[in-house]
Amino acid sequence: MQTAKELFGSSLISPRAEPPAPKDMTDSWIAERISGGSFVDIGGVGVDSINERATFARARGASPCIMADIRPRDWHTWETFRRKVADAGVEGIVEVDCVDVRKRESLSRVGICDIVHCTGVLYHLQSPAEALWNLRTITGRFLITNTITFPARVENEFGEVTLPDHGVLFTAALSERDRRVLNKYYGDKFGWTIDRVAPDPDIVVERPKWIEDGELTCLPVWYIYSEHAFASLLRTCRLKVIDQWVWREHSHQVLCEVIK
Repeated sequence: MQTAKELFGSSLISPRAEPPAPKDMTDSWIAERISGGSFVDIGGVGVDSINERATFARARGASPCIMADIRPRDWHTWETFRRKVADAGVEGIVEVDCVDVRKRESLSRVGICDIVHCTGVLYHLQSPAEALWNLRTITGRFLITNTITFPARVENEFGEVTLPDHGVLFTAALSERDRRVLNKYYGDKFGWTIDRVAPDPDIVVERPKWIEDGELTCLPVWYIYSEHAFASLLRTCRLKVIDQWVWREHSHQVLCEVIK
């Protein structure tokens, strides 16, 4: 497979007198390692680009710097991303649309990058282990990714849901009682419900559908891991966690290095 530099070349940018400061640990991971290397953000166009890191990576000298997404380039969220690029005052970010992490040949259009950033994606996939392995094939050295995690035990007036260290919640399998517990838990914690992000597959809803046009979709939250299970998945895919942080016992962000 070709490298991103072979596919897109290297475009130098004038260094800023004051490059943007990291706003969190993920930005710090990028800033400490990019040093003119190649960078790709896969999936950052979604949800109004709130989690994209391409503008930060480019401002810190990434070359080439790529934004890749499953949506076609005329999708409205790309325009939101372009406005964010303009507001950040950066130029030269390469756009690659219709990139599907479930398909290795699709990822080959991006090429091998020194740093791959792909967050907010794995828990929406039917086969996260296969997708993670696909991401590994384009990771030159570092992969930054995340998933939704779940505590060992949640209890409220509707009952309790427990998850052992080795466990993964398959949301389509949640019982009616489980759903009541989790709806209360996520409602109190974040203001949304499990029914909103992973509805009972036997109940017809407008969105998010599990199956559409005869295919499984990436719309629902399919799996919620224990932290140990997620770490084990990464290790199985030959990725070494070298740093991590967890947001509100919910989003587990990891910086991984490829194990050769």
